[in-house]
Amino acid sequence: MKIRVDDIIEAGLSLDVAEDAKVIEGLAGSLGFRINAPVRAHFDVTRTGKDINVTGALDTALGFACGRCLKDFESVFSTGFSIFYTLGRESAREKGLTAADIDVNYITGDTLDTSEIILAQLALEAPLAPLCNEDCKGLCPRCGADLNAGPCGCGAEEKTDVRFAKLKDFKVK
Repeated sequence: MKIRVDDIIEAGLSLDVAEDAKVIEGLAGSLGFRINAPVRAHFDVTRTGKDINVTGALDTALGFACGRCLKDFESVFSTGFSIFYTLGRESAREKGLTAADIDVNYITGDTLDTSEIILAQLALEAPLAPLCNEDCKGLCPRCGADLNAGPCGCGAEEKTDVRFAKLKDFKVK
Protein backbone atom coordinates (compact mmCIF):
# COMPACT_ATOMS: atom_id res chain seq x y z
CA MET A 1 0.00 0.00 0.00
CA LYS A 2 1.28 3.44 -0.85
CA ILE A 3 0.58 6.46 1.32
CA ARG A 4 0.63 9.79 -0.47
CA VAL A 5 2.51 12.38 1.61
CA ASP A 6 -0.09 15.03 0.75
CA ASP A 7 -2.86 12.78 2.16
CA ILE A 8 -1.33 12.80 5.65
CA ILE A 9 -3.59 15.17 7.54
CA GLU A 10 -2.58 17.24 10.57
CA ALA A 11 -4.25 14.81 12.96
CA GLY A 12 -2.34 11.96 11.35
CA LEU A 13 -3.35 8.65 9.83
CA SER A 14 -3.97 5.32 11.49
CA LEU A 15 -3.84 2.35 9.14
CA ASP A 16 -4.19 -1.40 9.49
CA VAL A 17 -2.53 -3.25 6.63
CA ALA A 18 -2.30 -6.92 5.66
CA GLU A 19 0.40 -7.57 3.06
CA ASP A 20 0.77 -10.85 1.21
CA ALA A 21 4.06 -12.64 1.91
CA LYS A 22 4.85 -12.96 -1.81
CA VAL A 23 4.58 -9.17 -2.27
CA ILE A 24 7.07 -8.52 0.55
CA GLU A 25 9.48 -11.25 -0.61
CA GLY A 26 9.25 -9.93 -4.18
CA LEU A 27 10.76 -6.59 -3.12
CA ALA A 28 14.07 -8.17 -2.12
CA GLY A 29 16.17 -11.00 -3.43
CA SER A 30 17.35 -13.39 -0.76
CA LEU A 31 16.24 -12.42 2.72
CA GLY A 32 17.79 -15.29 4.65
CA PHE A 33 14.31 -16.19 5.90
CA ARG A 34 10.87 -16.99 4.52
CA ILE A 35 7.66 -15.15 5.26
CA ASN A 36 5.20 -17.96 5.98
CA ALA A 37 2.06 -15.94 6.67
CA PRO A 38 0.55 -12.63 5.61
CA VAL A 39 2.10 -9.71 7.46
CA ARG A 40 -0.35 -7.79 9.61
CA ALA A 41 0.78 -4.28 10.46
CA HIS A 42 -0.57 -1.18 12.14
CA PHE A 43 0.79 2.24 11.16
CA ASP A 44 0.34 5.60 12.89
CA VAL A 45 1.60 8.30 10.55
CA THR A 46 1.96 11.95 11.57
CA ARG A 47 3.33 14.90 9.65
CA THR A 48 4.72 18.24 10.78
CA GLY A 49 5.87 20.36 7.86
CA LYS A 50 8.54 18.35 6.03
CA ASP A 51 8.90 15.78 8.83
CA ILE A 52 6.97 12.51 8.89
CA ASN A 53 6.96 10.09 11.81
CA VAL A 54 5.78 6.51 11.32
CA THR A 55 5.22 4.28 14.35
CA GLY A 56 3.56 0.94 14.45
CA ALA A 57 3.71 -2.77 15.01
CA LEU A 58 3.75 -5.83 12.80
CA ASP A 59 3.40 -9.55 13.23
CA THR A 60 3.75 -12.59 11.00
CA ALA A 61 5.30 -16.05 10.97
CA LEU A 62 8.83 -16.37 9.63
CA GLY A 63 10.61 -19.52 8.47
CA PHE A 64 14.30 -20.02 9.08
CA ALA A 65 16.97 -22.68 8.60
CA CYS A 66 18.69 -23.41 11.92
CA GLY A 67 22.24 -22.04 12.03
CA ARG A 68 23.52 -25.23 13.70
CA CYS A 69 21.55 -28.23 12.42
CA LEU A 70 20.11 -26.71 9.19
CA LYS A 71 16.56 -27.93 9.94
CA ASP A 72 13.71 -25.66 8.90
CA PHE A 73 11.61 -24.16 11.67
CA GLU A 74 8.99 -21.46 12.04
CA SER A 75 8.90 -18.63 14.52
CA VAL A 76 6.10 -16.21 15.32
CA PHE A 77 7.45 -12.72 14.83
CA SER A 78 6.08 -9.55 16.40
CA THR A 79 7.79 -6.18 16.73
CA GLY A 80 7.14 -2.49 17.15
CA PHE A 81 8.93 0.23 15.21
CA SER A 82 9.40 3.96 14.85
CA ILE A 83 10.81 5.60 11.73
CA PHE A 84 11.49 9.27 11.07
CA TYR A 85 11.39 10.66 7.53
CA THR A 86 12.01 14.10 6.13
CA LEU A 87 11.08 15.41 2.71
CA GLY A 88 14.10 16.40 0.72
CA ARG A 89 16.89 15.28 -1.45
CA GLU A 90 18.99 12.30 -0.46
CA SER A 91 22.09 14.16 -1.63
CA ALA A 92 21.97 16.11 1.65
CA ARG A 93 23.70 13.04 3.14
CA GLU A 94 26.71 13.59 0.89
CA LYS A 95 27.71 16.65 2.92
CA GLY A 96 28.66 14.41 5.81
CA LEU A 97 26.57 12.67 8.43
CA THR A 98 26.19 13.94 11.93
CA ALA A 99 24.92 11.87 14.85
CA ALA A 100 21.46 13.41 14.40
CA ASP A 101 21.35 12.39 10.72
CA ILE A 102 21.68 8.67 11.40
CA ASP A 103 18.02 8.27 12.43
CA VAL A 104 16.69 10.29 9.47
CA ASN A 105 15.36 8.76 6.26
CA TYR A 106 14.87 10.98 3.24
CA ILE A 107 11.83 10.84 0.97
CA THR A 108 12.51 11.98 -2.57
CA GLY A 109 9.10 11.11 -4.03
CA ASP A 110 5.60 11.86 -2.89
CA THR A 111 4.70 8.44 -1.39
CA LEU A 112 5.58 6.10 1.45
CA ASP A 113 5.37 2.40 0.59
CA THR A 114 4.18 0.29 3.52
CA SER A 115 5.58 -2.87 1.88
CA GLU A 116 9.09 -1.40 1.92
CA ILE A 117 8.70 -0.33 5.55
CA ILE A 118 7.58 -3.85 6.50
CA LEU A 119 10.46 -5.46 4.61
CA ALA A 120 12.99 -3.16 6.26
CA GLN A 121 11.65 -3.91 9.75
CA LEU A 122 11.64 -7.67 9.16
CA ALA A 123 15.21 -7.55 7.85
CA LEU A 124 16.36 -5.46 10.82
CA GLU A 125 14.72 -7.65 13.45
CA ALA A 126 15.38 -11.13 12.03
CA PRO A 127 18.19 -12.99 13.82
CA LEU A 128 21.49 -13.33 11.97
CA ALA A 129 22.04 -16.90 13.18
CA PRO A 130 18.61 -18.34 13.97
CA LEU A 131 18.44 -21.41 16.19
CA CYS A 132 15.64 -23.97 16.19
CA ASN A 133 16.28 -24.50 19.88
CA GLU A 134 18.64 -22.77 22.29
CA ASP A 135 20.12 -26.17 23.17
CA CYS A 136 20.59 -27.27 19.54
CA LYS A 137 23.71 -29.46 19.29
CA GLY A 138 24.13 -28.96 15.55
CA LEU A 139 25.83 -31.32 13.13
CA CYS A 140 28.84 -33.56 13.67
CA PRO A 141 31.82 -31.80 12.11
CA ARG A 142 33.18 -35.11 10.90
CA CYS A 143 30.25 -37.06 9.47
CA GLY A 144 27.48 -34.42 9.33
CA ALA A 145 24.98 -36.38 11.44
CA ASP A 146 22.38 -34.43 13.42
CA LEU A 147 23.62 -34.57 17.02
CA ASN A 148 20.15 -33.65 18.32
CA ALA A 149 19.03 -37.17 17.36
CA GLY A 150 21.82 -38.72 19.43
CA PRO A 151 25.53 -39.50 19.14
CA CYS A 152 26.63 -40.17 15.60
CA GLY A 153 29.01 -43.05 16.33
CA CYS A 154 31.80 -41.82 14.06
CA GLY A 155 34.08 -41.17 17.02
CA ALA A 156 34.57 -37.47 16.31
CA GLU A 157 34.17 -36.61 19.99
CA GLU A 158 36.86 -39.13 20.94
CA LYS A 159 39.48 -37.65 18.66
CA THR A 160 41.49 -34.90 20.36
CA ASP A 161 43.22 -32.29 18.26
CA VAL A 162 46.96 -32.81 18.79
CA ARG A 163 47.46 -29.06 19.18
CA PHE A 164 45.25 -29.14 22.29
CA ALA A 165 46.24 -32.57 23.69
CA LYS A 166 48.15 -31.01 26.61
CA LEU A 167 45.02 -29.15 27.72
CA LYS A 168 42.99 -32.37 28.01
CA ASP A 169 44.25 -33.04 31.56
CA PHE A 170 44.48 -29.37 32.60
CA LYS A 171 42.75 -28.67 35.90
CA VAL A 172 42.19 -25.26 37.47
CA LYS A 173 43.22 -25.05 41.13
